[in-house]
Amino acid sequence: MPNKLMTMLGGFVLAASAIGSAVAGNPIIKERFTADPATLVHDGVVYLYVGHDEAKEDGDFFVLREWSIYSSENLKDWTLEGAFPRTEFEWAKGDTAWAAQATERDGKFYWYVTVLNDDPAPEKQGFAIGVAVSDDPVNGWKDAIGGPLITADMTESPEFMKDEPWDNIDPTVFIDDDGQAYLYWGNTHLYYARLKDNMTELDSEIHKVDINNMPGTFTEAPWLHKYQDKYYLTFAMNYPEELAYAVSDSPEGPWEYQGLIMDVLPDSGTSHQAVLEFEEQWYLVYHTAALPTGGNYRRSVSIEHLEYNEDGSIQKITPTASGIHYNAKQLQAFSNKEFLTYQGDGAAVAAGEKENYSQLWHLQSLRGEKNTVSFQPEASPGFYLVSENGKLTVSKHDGSDSFIANATFKQVEGLSNSEWSSYHLADKPEVYLVLHEGSLKLSKPSSNEEKEAATFRPSAP
Repeated sequence: MPNKLMTMLGGFVLAASAIGSAVAGNPIIKERFTADPATLVHDGVVYLYVGHDEAKEDGDFFVLREWSIYSSENLKDWTLEGAFPRTEFEWAKGDTAWAAQATERDGKFYWYVTVLNDDPAPEKQGFAIGVAVSDDPVNGWKDAIGGPLITADMTESPEFMKDEPWDNIDPTVFIDDDGQAYLYWGNTHLYYARLKDNMTELDSEIHKVDINNMPGTFTEAPWLHKYQDKYYLTFAMNYPEELAYAVSDSPEGPWEYQGLIMDVLPDSGTSHQAVLEFEEQWYLVYHTAALPTGGNYRRSVSIEHLEYNEDGSIQKITPTASGIHYNAKQLQAFSNKEFLTYQGDGAAVAAGEKENYSQLWHLQSLRGEKNTVSFQPEASPGFYLVSENGKLTVSKHDGSDSFIANATFKQVEGLSNSEWSSYHLADKPEVYLVLHEGSLKLSKPSSNEEKEAATFRPSAP
């Protein structure tokens, strides 16, 4: 994780600066649930187009009434610029503002969307692709053609989809160096067609695409980009979904499977990505279920660095709590050479001097108060070290005030070394984190040995 490294500094000062605020790290959008990210760079600004998940906590299907538009000049601070309702497409129905992507051409902006078609003709019913147009990346969006660009009768849907097929979803648009625009889309079946220069009409027949040597099945979420002289097709495969990619010498294929980018996500069967190039850096934008009460239908957008190897292959990515602007830390006990380690299944224990991704923690305050900190395992965004009935476990944030209280620790000068740090429960100043004889517990240290076991040094790995 080269982007996570930083120079090791002194204990207490480093720890205090690493805490940040309650909005630090992933997910990058925290005030609402967001899904199916797409990005567009215009005049030095990154625009993020997302579906707005509004399903209830016990909901059993997607509820998306609108798309949200965010902007950022640094990929750290995001501003909600506006929303675009599904109802702008009068020929569509339901809360079906599904995955979409916007692009720019000749001073105009085109936004390709997934919605459920309300056409009374049986052969046209099912999910369809529409297109909106605007002179601005945020405002003024209107239905460009007054009807769908792609309908169910234009493709041969899988038989199991029956009367309202959903193979015509998840559009991605790519404009090649020669000016030719391509539209890819699909679920179960992957399709593409060329677009005319007006971006609102097809300029070829619809082609069904196979990905060669893929050890699984294409599911959805295609996204095209070009790196050096190769074309890359990223997509979700299998179910629950993994993110994978294929490469080609042409935007029309043939496509050769290359490998996985990201494994199945906790608590989210779907995975959906955008590949972003911004200021000569590459990023993967994706959704998880990491926000409190998140799940299959309540998702949240995050971002990671995307790294290419010298041969053009993409390095596999593990979702992180720290994201791209913060640095995860190891926590070493003063009394020995052991590090706080997350073993999975809720267990946080001591381990020896061994570089292990589970030993990285994102230090972030859920309360945002000065000198408070909460501990997230770096590779388990949304999970926190928390006191439950007097015992420590690592659990998913449930959104409650009691969880926040029990997962918030006050950071103070180390009990055994003033250059290190100790942590007590924010609301119980006498109860400290103690790492002793291979186990982590809450205790009231009194002896010198106990105080050493309650003293830690957060440091870069």
